[in-house]
Amino acid sequence: MNNEHLEQLKRYDDKEQELERAIAIVREQRREYINQHNLNKVNDEQTN
Repeated sequence: MNNEHLEQLKRYDDKEQELERAIAIVREQRREYINQHNLNKVNDEQTN
């Protein structure tokens, strides 16, 4: 593989890691929001 291909693959890998970190942050923010507003209890009541 030439350098151009390796560089492009690295850019894809770097972007993927960046997006995975962003997803992890958003998921944590969502969990915190649910906890702060006791929304997990609402969901439990709706399923019963």
